[in-house]
Amino acid sequence: MSKSFSKSGLSIPSIGLGTWELRGRKCRRVVRKALEVGYRHIDTAAMYENESEVGSGIVDSSVDRNEVFLTTKIDTTKVKNEGIVEAFNQSLSDLKTDYVDLLLIHWPTFSTNLGDMLEIMYGIKENQKAKAIGVSNFNTTLLNECARLGFEDIYCNQVEYHPFLSQEILFKKMSEMDVIPVAYCPICRGDVAKDSAIIELSEKYNKTPAQVTLRWVIQQQSVAIPKSAKKRRLKENIDIYDFEIDDQDMTRIHSLARDQR
Repeated sequence: MSKSFSKSGLSIPSIGLGTWELRGRKCRRVVRKALEVGYRHIDTAAMYENESEVGSGIVDSSVDRNEVFLTTKIDTTKVKNEGIVEAFNQSLSDLKTDYVDLLLIHWPTFSTNLGDMLEIMYGIKENQKAKAIGVSNFNTTLLNECARLGFEDIYCNQVEYHPFLSQEILFKKMSEMDVIPVAYCPICRGDVAKDSAIIELSEKYNKTPAQVTLRWVIQQQSVAIPKSAKKRRLKENIDIYDFEIDDQDMTRIHSLARDQR
């Protein structure tokens, strides 16, 4: 299993650090630590109110900016279309960088319409301030709408995904459209460690429940962005490339879905 997935010449590491709810000095420290233990993909958002600390963490690390895949998101619940460019420039300033690798529409909330919003986002890409444009929390109807509007090259769709929440229909649509799935809350805030089936599989594969779950996610050609603040866990979450879950066990994990968000 490759450590990254590629689309349109741009590779995204299959495991990234989610930074939701990480704030202040702790956030800065965790980002630096993550990069030092081998992460090369950091996910943030204007809505998280931590872009400045994420940027500082990247600067503090000994890793070059061009080696880090950095994602941020426009807070579409607050920013109207005419304010997108200004909001994005503020994000760049806070992140202490002159570009991001991936820029997402955070929530499907549109002040006018989706077409206008995507037009503005792709303008940012054309100005080489973002290498790719994607979406977050979009359902199949909205993905179809992107295609209908002529935006065929949506890079990814970031959605909640873990063993207790089936996204089968949405994943099928993303596969058809060649949109990379990015799973947030992939270990369901640690709930996977309490599930007897996953515990059993963790013993079988000699890995932790989180490692089994993250491996299950990436074997579906999906990126995972777990959040952790502990160095041991950070290391653990990227140590998933030396084993493979067999088809029967993949199906068993799929069967745990219970529409839990």
